Amino acid sequence: MALSGLKQQLKHHIQSMVNEGILVEQQFAQVQELKNSENPKFLAQVLNDFCDGAESSIANLNKLLGEEHVEFEKLNAGIHQLKGSSSTIGAYHMRLATVDLIKAVDEQNKERSLEALKKVTAEYLRIQYKMQTIIQLENKIYDIESKPAMNDGNCAAGPSNSKHI
Repeated sequence: MALSGLKQQLKHHIQSMVNEGILVEQQFAQVQELKNSENPKFLAQVLNDFCDGAESSIANLNKLLGEEHVEFEKLNAGIHQLKGSSSTIGAYHMRLATVDLIKAVDEQNKERSLEALKKVTAEYLRIQYKMQTIIQLENKIYDIESKPAMNDGNCAAGPSNSKHI
């Protein structure tokens, strides 16, 4: 696919996530703006880091909530990390789900905390799939943009250094 087509596909994909309420446009745009020629893979790296961190935090929270005696104070760091990273990239529904989890943990209600964590997990899985599409498109765009222009040796490629006699 041509570069312009990939860029258009990426733009439409992100806009559909905004339209669905999955992303907050202004927050995600701020992350996108940090991508530059010195770090062209910035967005893909941030989204990969978000996914890796979220998976790790969710797994740890599941482990802690699965214990017979839950130490609720140990849950706070992981929940706040999820909330912060969700807010940073503009993952609106995931951030809302973490707020519900924080309330349940503050009440030290194990059943409500487990239900809230299920919602966080569901929102993560929903956004993770869509983030992977953004990462794939970003990587394809990077691959095309980073290839040097090919000189096929024809006259349309520009003047050569040889002199005609």
